[in-house]
Amino acid sequence: MRHFLLGCSLLFFLAACTKDKESFIEGDPLPEIGEAPVIELLEVTPTTVVEYQDSIAFTISYLDGDGDLGTDDPDKTSISLVDNRDADLLVFDYHLSPRTPSGSELAIQGELTIVLANTILLDNSNDEETTTFTLTLTDRAGNMSNAVTTETITIKAEE
Repeated sequence: MRHFLLGCSLLFFLAACTKDKESFIEGDPLPEIGEAPVIELLEVTPTTVVEYQDSIAFTISYLDGDGDLGTDDPDKTSISLVDNRDADLLVFDYHLSPRTPSGSELAIQGELTIVLANTILLDNSNDEETTTFTLTLTDRAGNMSNAVTTETITIKAEE
């Protein structure tokens, strides 16, 4: 009986020592850490812009199990931002400098802000249009992250 109680106590102690995974956004569980990056949309500002004039900033958090985000080659892009009004035409690709040295294979997490310099109305007869944007992140091995989509953004005509 003594061994049984000792075993139960040890099992209870070990169970009490486990800690829930905490998110890179507080309160949410962490996703599984794998080779493909995982991103989460933190903020988009502003949500109403004037065409040709206003920039939009997209802030994301990222988690990558092998740390191979970004590249030294400025001609290679890692971030894709798609304006969902025309997903074939309105694709904006961005270069990302390396987050870790090549070959280091360190799990990393952090935040990035991507800035879209300006937007346009697709139909000049409109006073305003609405859209959402979808972002993905691709690592050096070609692994693409999950896609995140913004809330609705309103684009107004120049005044």
